[in-house]
Amino acid sequence: MARHHAVGRRRAAGGLTGLGLAVLLALGVVPAPAVAAPTPGWSTGVDSWVTDLNTDQRLARQSRLRWERGSVGDDAIRIDPTRRYQTMTGFGASMTDSSAYALSQLPARTRRATMTDLFSTTDGIGLSMLRQPMGASDFAVGEAYSYDDQPAGRTDRDLSDFSIAHDRAYVLPRLREAYALNPRLTFMASPWSAPGWMKDTDSLVQGSLRQKYERAYAQYFVKFVRAYAKAGIPTDYVSLQNEPLYEPADYPGMGVMPDQAARFLGRHLGPALDRAGLDDTTILGYDHNWDITDYPEAIYHDQRAARYVPGTAWHCYGGQVSAQSVSHNNYPHAQAFLTECSGGEWQGTVDRAFDLTMDSVIGVPRHWGQSVILWNLALDQRNGPFIGGCTTCRGVVTVNDDGTVTKNLEYWALAHASRFVAPGAVRIGSSQPAGSPVSNVAYRNHDGSLVVVAHNQGHQSQTFDLGVGDRHVRATLAPGAAATYRFRAPDRLAPAGDLGWVDLDYGRGPQGTPSGRLTASVGPDVIAAMSHVKLREQWLAYALPYGAELRRSGTATDLDRSAWTVTAAGVTPTPDDPLANLSDGDPATRWSSGEGQDTDMSLTVDLGSAQTFSEVSLDVGASTGDYLRSYVVQVSDDNASWRSVARGPGRTGEMIIALPATTARYVRISSGTTSGSWWSIAELVLRRADHTSSPGPVGRDLVRDSATLADGSRVIGYYNDGRRTQNVPWPVTGFGYAYRLPPTAAATFVVMGG
Repeated sequence: MARHHAVGRRRAAGGLTGLGLAVLLALGVVPAPAVAAPTPGWSTGVDSWVTDLNTDQRLARQSRLRWERGSVGDDAIRIDPTRRYQTMTGFGASMTDSSAYALSQLPARTRRATMTDLFSTTDGIGLSMLRQPMGASDFAVGEAYSYDDQPAGRTDRDLSDFSIAHDRAYVLPRLREAYALNPRLTFMASPWSAPGWMKDTDSLVQGSLRQKYERAYAQYFVKFVRAYAKAGIPTDYVSLQNEPLYEPADYPGMGVMPDQAARFLGRHLGPALDRAGLDDTTILGYDHNWDITDYPEAIYHDQRAARYVPGTAWHCYGGQVSAQSVSHNNYPHAQAFLTECSGGEWQGTVDRAFDLTMDSVIGVPRHWGQSVILWNLALDQRNGPFIGGCTTCRGVVTVNDDGTVTKNLEYWALAHASRFVAPGAVRIGSSQPAGSPVSNVAYRNHDGSLVVVAHNQGHQSQTFDLGVGDRHVRATLAPGAAATYRFRAPDRLAPAGDLGWVDLDYGRGPQGTPSGRLTASVGPDVIAAMSHVKLREQWLAYALPYGAELRRSGTATDLDRSAWTVTAAGVTPTPDDPLANLSDGDPATRWSSGEGQDTDMSLTVDLGSAQTFSEVSLDVGASTGDYLRSYVVQVSDDNASWRSVARGPGRTGEMIIALPATTARYVRISSGTTSGSWWSIAELVLRRADHTSSPGPVGRDLVRDSATLADGSRVIGYYNDGRRTQNVPWPVTGFGYAYRLPPTAAATFVVMGG
């Protein structure tokens, strides 16, 4: 179904189009869309704007840089407009209940000036995307609410009491004001909870949606979209649930597991929006952190849900931004949106917080992100109002008690993109020189202008070349400073060559596919997030999308654990969860680290004698959130000299780490990253697989592409263009497992060394 796969769609002035919008434009009720100021060409140079928090420069225009002829070295930032990726949707924040309330407390003149500073494309920074909670989040005024609250024990299955009356006082007026200032605004809505009576807790706080109310909850979305449209606010995107894997104890939240999400989206919400004729509202999946990719991919793997869900909403509070690329490569049609990333006092100094925010402004689009949405648009000087949750979050602006407004570091970070990158701009290729602290991302706007956003993450001033074609300019950035560069270049330029990564092209994708084609991008950060296994003298990195599997071609036998001795390092012993539990044969008991995961944590198993095995199984049992986020497996013959045989990302449930036949007496499993979650194991098992049978024929519906990285590593990809699971060939021999790939997914391999 193509209708949910549209990207770059824009509606103006509360959904008005055609004659209606023309009339409002003529009357001056809605300002005309801004026409970008002419940008200089080869003959004039490069315009730039700088923010340096250590000085008084805030988006300060600099002297024009002049082009020079000649090629540039590998340490330059090279821009390649011929390499095109996703279309940008927008940059912005969330109009939470607290944000709308804080802005509404300002004197009218100050409020108008503040909203202009935020949303105007001519007199402000042109924020172009807003996300709003459907009902209360932790940032609400007074108490939690939904749009259909009922007394305890009472239900409203036909939603006769549904009402957005709460939002009419100050939320909708602020949203309409934002739309009037920027008619190209994109709007997203996300619930923090279904109405309490739909849940097994009969409360907005904690609990899960009862299956018998899934149909009613789908209609709840329909009523919201219709009510907001009638109030002048078109809903471009919705997600099923904010942070579905977290149930807070002091503000609205709701747990939704992947299987329930897929069922609800494919059987209820998607069809309900279709039947209601709400074709312009697109569903995004997940809406949670980077540290789990299985959840959104489980939705892509479900054929019914995948018809309605073209992309994933991501948050920045766990994991690495490269997860967006990993997940996109696994399902190349998938779009990515950063929909929440808050600044706050926990980030440390102002300089550190600015670095982290610029990491999102630059890193998210470099990893296929079509939006960068921070959290609260505005808060008061006490970081509120709030009803629970975060008490140290920071808004994009702060509304002070004396009626003034402070533009926070988040305002200036967003401005470096939102003011210059228009909705519909396309990200283009730009190199990230190895070892350089200057990160960057580049775009091409519809008007032909090219925009580069850069940030010096280092502690010293950095001078670098910015090169396009056979021209370059010399630029300097102070430590911690950010800059935006805007210029024009000829439409026809030769490709820039190696930019530090390669693209795999599987052909044209469905309507709305980022870049229009099914493309996977593979570079060092993506490779680092893949699974790795040592095969003789070579390392093989491979991705394993949700639904793919490594299947034994024969039987497997568990090694005897009776002679094992297991020791732990980097953890505090927990009497309630001792090491003996991980090999006692009882999946109801567990060993646990008793604290958040860290890179100094490890388990060492002395098998008692040298033994041969080809699988390591870590089963978390009932502790589904406490799986090892990243693993390193080493083996030794003498407990002194160790060799690495595997590393990669963790998974919940039973995580099987596949190995070639390996003989050793000692096995060490280490944590490869940090996480707030404990590390728990219900059962640790080693197995010896007997790979004797044939893995089966290679699939006929596989689309293959390959490339070579600058270091000589070979990158090979296969996309399953068929309707059935396919066998995928390994690019090297000696592993023994069959690789099975589901429809619409891609398998990515990188062969290094040897």
